[in-house]
Amino acid sequence: MTLTTSPIDLTDGMEACANYIPFVRRYAHELSMMMSIALRFIPTLMDETDKIMKAQKARGAQLDSGNIIQRAQAMVPILVPLFVSSFRRADELAIAMEARCYRGGEGRTRLNKLMYERRDMIVYIVMFAMIGLMIYSKFIPVDMLPAWLKTY
Repeated sequence: MTLTTSPIDLTDGMEACANYIPFVRRYAHELSMMMSIALRFIPTLMDETDKIMKAQKARGAQLDSGNIIQRAQAMVPILVPLFVSSFRRADELAIAMEARCYRGGEGRTRLNKLMYERRDMIVYIVMFAMIGLMIYSKFIPVDMLPAWLKTY
């Protein structure tokens, strides 16, 4: 889903859906902001993990050999610097947001308002039909299924 939809659209949709849940409504903007930041930093963390793994391999660390316990122990020299750099980035981001006087969702407006369209209704109908079909095929004996469903 993240390959076909921009992170901003994902988080806007998540915020719009969270606004319908009563106990989450108050924190919907903050939750969607956290999701947006997490999605934004996944490629950065992947690159940094790759660099740390290459550096550890250059120092002679054997990450791919041994049993599961030895592999888990070999990951500690990778995870510690990764967590340190992640917390450093998070701290820098928090300082930058505070310096720009970011105060959260109260009083903020949107550049593009989300509108419920006909294609949304079509997707809902198809999704519910597929869920209904899965439930139908799960609880109905195989000999009672239509011929085109028996192959699945």
